[in-house]
Amino acid sequence: MTTDQIERDLRTIAVPRDTDERLRDATRARLDEQLLVHPRRRPKVRIALGWAAVAGVATAAVLVSIGGPGGSAGPAAADAAILRHALRSMTAPANMIVHVKETGFQDGTPVGVEWWQQTSPPHALRMIKGAGGQQVEGAEDGTTSFQYDPATNTIAETPDATAPALVDPIEGVRDQLATGGAQVAGTATIDGVSLYKIELPTGVTAYFDTTDYRPMYLDNPQGDGSIVRTRVVIYEELPMTPDTAKLLSIAAQHPGSRVQARTAPSKP
Repeated sequence: MTTDQIERDLRTIAVPRDTDERLRDATRARLDEQLLVHPRRRPKVRIALGWAAVAGVATAAVLVSIGGPGGSAGPAAADAAILRHALRSMTAPANMIVHVKETGFQDGTPVGVEWWQQTSPPHALRMIKGAGGQQVEGAEDGTTSFQYDPATNTIAETPDATAPALVDPIEGVRDQLATGGAQVAGTATIDGVSLYKIELPTGVTAYFDTTDYRPMYLDNPQGDGSIVRTRVVIYEELPMTPDTAKLLSIAAQHPGSRVQARTAPSKP
């Protein structure tokens, strides 16, 4: 095979198709596997083809093996790659602050939740949530719980030695991606954007950006048969610094507020 033939074949397979995105992920997955099994060796001097041509041949071979009729990997490898990338996009490393904001409608009423949480113990958390313009802001740091009252600009502090749990609603999606119960159901277009559609065993359907795999929407089935769609407006991972640590503190967000100490409720 000449280099002209290789280039002609590559131009042919480069024609845009609906399955290109899955093929791209499958190619990555297969190349990863082959590089692990066959580590790259230093090319000998007598080889006439340059590295670009060699790479083109290798890529073409992989495309044939996974994308052609009867390919052994095909959609299964592509789906596995999509699930792996989606999981990675929601798995924050230690010593970070995850910032998430979700909005949606429930019974025709706009609802929203926004929170900042430390990914390492004690998992300090500040959250703002509510419906119809009525929002509640609270925080926990592993020793104290805090509640902010905007009407009186007061922060109520109550001793609480219970470390906050990871409250991320996306955690359920993350767990199901990790355990292998999720299934790629193709793509869907929402507000003009093409997204990966992933169905979870719980009945929830999650949608991810096809470029960076960021979670974008969650469809949550309700008992009455309806679907509540929440939009993930923000999902970001921030480094833990003195400045970002202030995002976890109600006092830092409401300077000048009055602090009211409360006693912990007695246990029965």
